Amino acid sequence: MDTRRIDLSVMEIQTYLRELYKAGYALPLITPDGIYGELTADAVRDFQRIDGLEESGEVDFNTWSRLVFLTNRERMINAPPQKISPFDTLMFNAGVREGERSDVIYIIQIMLRALHVYDYLNVEVNGNFDRATSDALYDFGMRNKINAECGVITKELWDALAIAYSQYILKNAGD
Repeated sequence: MDTRRIDLSVMEIQTYLRELYKAGYALPLITPDGIYGELTADAVRDFQRIDGLEESGEVDFNTWSRLVFLTNRERMINAPPQKISPFDTLMFNAGVREGERSDVIYIIQIMLRALHVYDYLNVEVNGNFDRATSDALYDFGMRNKINAECGVITKELWDALAIAYSQYILKNAGD
């Protein structure tokens, strides 16, 4: 039985080394176990060599700083793209009404035009909440059994449109 103490800071180092391995760095694949053994020391030496640091096999301040920096950079590079949230709760409380102009209207018009099944190609993508956009939203709401008020975008209407658009995108992703 291994009686060595598991060290969480060692486990963190091992986790960073493992993430860098998965990101393509020429490091040995190690399993974070919290024990600073020879395999961990070898991986640290390899990391230090790759990064141009002194190859001691021990994690000093410079090694730690570079290990954290590069791991965080890889996490950002490989993270999924950020989603957008064009509406906040204040916008829904006040509503978006016909005659207004905004970037959110561009997004809504793009979604409407993409939903070919409803034939909203007469909606011009111009950022203006015009009559064609209003009519298309009202029609979309009625078809989806949403109590749509003509010329108003509610949260319920936005949610239904966002779901329909997301399903359309997923369905047509490979085309």
